[in-house]
Amino acid sequence: MNNLDFQRKSLPNEPGIYQFKNKEKEIIYIGKAKDLKKRVSSYFSTKKYNDPYYEEKIQDLVNRIHSIDYIVTENEKEALILENILIKKHYPRFNVFMRDSKSYPWVMITYSEDFPRIRLMRNPQHFNHNNLFLGPYIDKKEIQRILRDLRKIFPYCSCKRKVRQRERPCLYYQLKLCFGPCIGEISKKDYLENIRRIEMFLKGETSDLKKQIKKKMKNASKQQNYEVAAFWRDKLQAIENSTTEQHVLLNEELDKDIIGFYSKEQIVSMVIIHIREGKITNKSPFSLDLREKIIQQKDILNSILEQYYQDTLHNLPDIIIVPKFYGNFELLKEILKDNKKTIKIRKPIEKNERALMRIANKNAEVMVLQKIEMEELKEQEKDEFKNLLQDIKELLDLPEIPRIIEGFDISNIEGKDATGSMVYFLEGKPYKKYYRHYKIRSKTTPDDPGMMKEVIRRRYSKLLEKDWTLPNLILIDGGKGQLNAAVNVLKDLGLSIPVISLAKRLEEIFIHDKKDSIILPDDSSILKFFQQVRDEAHRFAVRLHKKQRQKKFVGSILDDIKGIGPATRNKLLKEFGSIEGMRNASKKGLTKIVNQRLAEKIIQKFEKKS
Repeated sequence: MNNLDFQRKSLPNEPGIYQFKNKEKEIIYIGKAKDLKKRVSSYFSTKKYNDPYYEEKIQDLVNRIHSIDYIVTENEKEALILENILIKKHYPRFNVFMRDSKSYPWVMITYSEDFPRIRLMRNPQHFNHNNLFLGPYIDKKEIQRILRDLRKIFPYCSCKRKVRQRERPCLYYQLKLCFGPCIGEISKKDYLENIRRIEMFLKGETSDLKKQIKKKMKNASKQQNYEVAAFWRDKLQAIENSTTEQHVLLNEELDKDIIGFYSKEQIVSMVIIHIREGKITNKSPFSLDLREKIIQQKDILNSILEQYYQDTLHNLPDIIIVPKFYGNFELLKEILKDNKKTIKIRKPIEKNERALMRIANKNAEVMVLQKIEMEELKEQEKDEFKNLLQDIKELLDLPEIPRIIEGFDISNIEGKDATGSMVYFLEGKPYKKYYRHYKIRSKTTPDDPGMMKEVIRRRYSKLLEKDWTLPNLILIDGGKGQLNAAVNVLKDLGLSIPVISLAKRLEEIFIHDKKDSIILPDDSSILKFFQQVRDEAHRFAVRLHKKQRQKKFVGSILDDIKGIGPATRNKLLKEFGSIEGMRNASKKGLTKIVNQRLAEKIIQKFEKKS
């Protein structure tokens, strides 16, 4: 199991967002999840999709994933809003939606006016800050329905302009959806009292109204009027969705860093949630294993923060919110004073700050639990591999447990551009540092056993010469011919390393000096492991074979063009990645590397070859 598998399997069953990163640590996809572990695992399942293009795109994404990062939220609504924020910040290549500049709607109550209006608006930072903004709401149609239904109970003004005296009321007054402040039908005091009720409802104080709706729903259900019951059920669901609180997008300008902290079993983690312009933009995680260190936990937070802010001289916050139980941060204050005098360090005091502290603490807790779970998974995997290697020893009657297994394969087309590969497995896992490629020198005609002889001789002559460690088992991709070729070379070298071969047709395991092959069940862990070694050797051999063929083809295509030498050829390959990339390149693209005349010649050459 590689590190990506450990990351995936130790993800929390919590709502939040996940970020897939490639080898260059670039974010290539951002998604939201009600359950991070289940959602991320679905990408790696063998599920088939109805749309072949979609399935191909998912596979392409999965092939590029090198690591997974995440931010845990308190509910699914926060995850959806945070997904939107981060997609617009990072523009991942595999995200199609939410790349536009559109933001979520907010409910604006214009308390800056004598008779406040209620309207749906976007980008609250562009409006008068004496007004109240509630939201954001992830579904515009849903909040429109909520306001429409709410208006029947608590009428309000929704005019585009502030209330002015009129002679005649508008249609909404006639429909009893507005109290008519423009014609003096309601006092300012009574109108404000009505608006306050709407505010309280949108802030989540909906218990009385929800009780009434539940009662109507149950009565309709008892009378078997299921359509009416479903209507009230949907109303109830809409109210609950619209009033769910979120704390990842705030209507404020101050930049804050929220510090979360958690420890368990002498493993400590700290997470800094970065709030910039009222949005969660990122998190900075830190983890320490104190099991073999002598340090008091109360000193850890101070030390990490001092180091972090000493190294971070740009994009500093206005306020740092710290857990209430950790000292005065005197040294940290001195460090920050040298960089930005206005930074405040304090405990959470506002409702949103306390909620963000919960999110930060939750992320810190998940980090610790994930680390503990990863360690348990790795220990479990070690035990599984120990058992597997012991089973292989018993099956093949080996003198010792095969800690080191080397796998070999040959790749060629009618003997041309032949290559060999050796893959190295240590304690049941691939160890790519010791992989080796071999360009076949002795054969130019189809002869897999002869080519295998060359590769085996070169590999083990080198090991004997350097006095390096020999493997406990050798696995050859092929049948008896390749197996006997390898055994004969080892005998010539005076080596008695156990050798087996795995033939693809029936997945038979051949052992030298044994007449009958071994055929294991398809679900056998030993067979699956041998297939992994064989397939890895095949993949590695084909890789060099393709490179050689491509290089040869590039040479034959470009060497005839006067003015293109090895240096230019390499520049073209580096720019376009392959012959196919060069073939599909435009004239404008080619002129980035060569002049216009050579670009035309390259295009003409490819057209002739087509």
